[in-house]
Amino acid sequence: MPTSNATPWGVRRLALYPDVTQVPYARTELDPATQTTRYFRADGTHVDIGNKHGTGTTTAGQTSTSSDGGGPNPPPPSDSDLTEDSDSDA
Repeated sequence: MPTSNATPWGVRRLALYPDVTQVPYARTELDPATQTTRYFRADGTHVDIGNKHGTGTTTAGQTSTSSDGGGPNPPPPSDSDLTEDSDSDA
């Protein structure tokens, strides 16, 4: 079997990672009462990150299928289902 010294195509597409972003905290912990994350500097002081994240909401819409194509007088739905979609307010 012949051998090749060609570089695999995937390796040619690789790039260096972008510069690392420094975060303003050294450690995190979960507040057991509120189930939110608390952020702390290396010296143990609290870092106020702010309320940057909201709570998610769920949107729901009803879908249905009928036994035929409908026409001018479609029959009532023979099958009904409820679909849910996630919507973030952040």
